Amino acid sequence: MIKQWMKITLIGAGVYNILWGSWVILFPMMAFELSGADKPTYPQVWQCVGMIVAVYGLGYLIASTSPLKHWPIILVGFLGKVLGPLGFAHSFIQGVFPLKFGWNIVFNDFIWWIPFGYILFEIWKSNKCPLGEPIAITEEQFSNFDKIKRASFINSLSGFKSSNLIGTTNSKGQTNLSIVSSVFHLGASPALIGFIIRPDTVRRDTLENIKETKEFTINHVNKDIIKESHQTSARYAKDISEFKACGLNEQYLGSFKAPFVLNSRIKMAVELVRVEKLPENGVHLIIGSIKTVHLPSGVMKDDGHVEIQRAGTICVSGLDTYLETSPLGRLSYAKPNKGPVWI
Repeated sequence: MIKQWMKITLIGAGVYNILWGSWVILFPMMAFELSGADKPTYPQVWQCVGMIVAVYGLGYLIASTSPLKHWPIILVGFLGKVLGPLGFAHSFIQGVFPLKFGWNIVFNDFIWWIPFGYILFEIWKSNKCPLGEPIAITEEQFSNFDKIKRASFINSLSGFKSSNLIGTTNSKGQTNLSIVSSVFHLGASPALIGFIIRPDTVRRDTLENIKETKEFTINHVNKDIIKESHQTSARYAKDISEFKACGLNEQYLGSFKAPFVLNSRIKMAVELVRVEKLPENGVHLIIGSIKTVHLPSGVMKDDGHVEIQRAGTICVSGLDTYLETSPLGRLSYAKPNKGPVWI
């Protein structure tokens, strides 16, 4: 809710700045006429102010996509909204501007102090919140958590995980889409990939479709389709396709029968190798062979490395926390007696 409020506030500030700046650029004298202030000799200077304010508006719109990531834009904007009234106060004391001209300061600066300050405070809290002393939670203790808390706790311990959509169809053409956070690399030669499906104590359409058709697709979730992808975890009736129910589009590429997600940017056609039911807890290990990879040109480097962050691929922590990625860099191939270097 806080993040949504931040986004709405920044979008509002961005739109306002662009409109106000455009007004000043197109009608540079109107603000002075309405307030009774002396008209400037060089209105082009005032138009430049309008351009700067409009550019700030574009910055706020960019910051709204990820306030935590783009906090420097918000900080610079907040400082401008604090310093602007100080500049007006000095000009008012010097007799340059009449008090009535200050209505610009009210709407451009004063009304944004609290929301911008609160956004920066929340960002500061998220980065500076103390971790607290180390604690130990025993098996006996977390076993006594209620079902939802225990699942959330244990699910978070494996760290950041990939977020993918598994696309399948049955022999009758009924499609299915399911989000998973357990896709993992199994080998490069042959190119094998795997993921986990929960026990079949209830109906598992993805599992049944894979067993039936021997084909499925793996589609990276990107930040533009997070909500739609998350919704595919809901338990829909067998005859309802999650594609349609969740607002995602089917895509068929080549002769592959299983549906891809049109809205995904990195996707794989995979043929089933085998299904293993693990006796320890009844989950199913799905092992598949990668047949085709579809991805945007430019994300694969000459050495084969795929920069998935450039395609907007996101990851997940626990059951419901989605995160953007920011690379720290790549390290050289590890060899004995030779330390790695950044490449």
